[in-house]
Amino acid sequence: MPLPSLSKLVLAAGLALALPTLHAEALLKPVPVPDLSKLPAQKQETLRKEREEFDKVRATLAGDPLAEAYALLAAVYSRNELYAAASVAIEDAVLLAPKDSRWRYLQGIISLGDKNPVGAKSSFENAYALDQNYLPIRTAAANQRIASGDLDGARKMLTEYTAQKQDQAVPYAMLGDIALRQKRYPEAIEQFNHALKLAPDANKLYAQLADAYAGAGDAKAAAEARAKAGNNPPSLYDPLGSGLFGRGAQQAQAQAPSKPADPKTQALNDVVVQLSQRQYAAARASLDKALKLAPNDAEILALYGRVEAISGNIPAAESRIAAAIAANGKNAVAHFSQGAVREMAGDDAGAQRGYEEAIRLDPKLLGARVSLGNLLMRSGRYDAAIAQYRAGAELSPASGESWARLVAAEVSAGRCAAGLKDVNGALAKNANDGYLLQLFARLASTCPAASADEKRMALDYAGKAYKSSESPQVGEAYALALAANGKWDEAAATQQGAMFVVLRGGGKSELAGYRETLQLLQAKKLPERPWPANADIYRPARLEPDRGPPPAAKPAPAPAPKQP
Repeated sequence: MPLPSLSKLVLAAGLALALPTLHAEALLKPVPVPDLSKLPAQKQETLRKEREEFDKVRATLAGDPLAEAYALLAAVYSRNELYAAASVAIEDAVLLAPKDSRWRYLQGIISLGDKNPVGAKSSFENAYALDQNYLPIRTAAANQRIASGDLDGARKMLTEYTAQKQDQAVPYAMLGDIALRQKRYPEAIEQFNHALKLAPDANKLYAQLADAYAGAGDAKAAAEARAKAGNNPPSLYDPLGSGLFGRGAQQAQAQAPSKPADPKTQALNDVVVQLSQRQYAAARASLDKALKLAPNDAEILALYGRVEAISGNIPAAESRIAAAIAANGKNAVAHFSQGAVREMAGDDAGAQRGYEEAIRLDPKLLGARVSLGNLLMRSGRYDAAIAQYRAGAELSPASGESWARLVAAEVSAGRCAAGLKDVNGALAKNANDGYLLQLFARLASTCPAASADEKRMALDYAGKAYKSSESPQVGEAYALALAANGKWDEAAATQQGAMFVVLRGGGKSELAGYRETLQLLQAKKLPERPWPANADIYRPARLEPDRGPPPAAKPAPAPAPKQP
């Protein structure tokens, strides 16, 4: 797992970007509240608190951080065998981040727990199509192929790995098992012996090795191998599965978790957990451990700076960032972190320099472009913000947030027609994207440059979404489309329905924007913008330190990022 990927996840966990919840959550299913009555009282209370925290933060997140929140909830429920709720939560995580292999993989683990092998196989195959580098995903998919009888398909998947890397025992053990099933005994012997060379303590393999020797007609070797047989299988380190599900992740691998192969990575994985729970002292301890293993590592120091800044210690954060840049002045993540820390310190000029240097060093660093775009939006430099958001949309074309930011900047600059053209272009490449369709409906309904045909298309798109979703965002988009097509009374009634859903969900503080739109519709006027004029998307909130007291420590871990 490259450290820059972890750095981005840590930033997402601790510095969630201010953006209204307008993403694919418009199509999300409500996660049912499971029956806890059969669980011990203490566990019931823990689960209720976990759900309360999820419901509280859900409205403040969007995109990848929101997907992670759903995945965490899925893990909490899955660990307690509440699979119906867990399945819905992980489906929502997948919907929010369809290109993130982690959530597909975790969906497969949940399906196995729910005794749904067909769903598990589909999820693992989808995860593998997205990420062929993370070995636990590959072996999970191969295990499901073996279970379904596709031995040749599993063999191909595993030999592709061993042709490039020969450092893990599990793929060789699985290849030995496949060869044994196919009665290719000499190959099975070779594969099992290779696995045992890599993992001498995996004495459970001796039983299969004995079978292979027996099949090959070597009774003496079979007897010697069987005498060594034990109960220890080869292990495969799976920080993602074990991080969320603990020993439950063994179902995907049919292996027991082992000690981390990379202690530094494990220490940094812990930081993600601790930041998500606002356990800053624990995060510092994990970073101290990582620095002992990799002294003067620029990216560890940069993450340390972020932790200090988020927890409110700006001087310490600046010191850590300075050390990171001194260690490696060409590290883009270090400069990105410098920009974030300076933004939290109120130094916009310094933040801009940090973000720009990070982008110069790594033009594909999406987080730096978004952060710079947000800073430029706050100061009214719309053309410059548009350039950053456009680059972000090109880097992440499947992200509805990227397009929303770009549209908000173009609308703010008085060029809604350009925004409409951009959204049309995105839809040409992804015609079934629910969020893009909603964005088109909002923009076509409020942009004076939109044609009559585009307004009719907006009504069609939003109407279909409205029939299948109770989301207030979808309801508002449909209300705007109705009004744009002259159906004022129906538009006002639909907007009132959306407001009722907001209120029912406990979002009383969110009603002001909906009420503003309702008053315009009742006066038979259309808003001039796709979202209310005071929406945060037009003026993204500044990154700030965490002002609240940290909550009590919780045992539930967050998902670990991908390995290389």
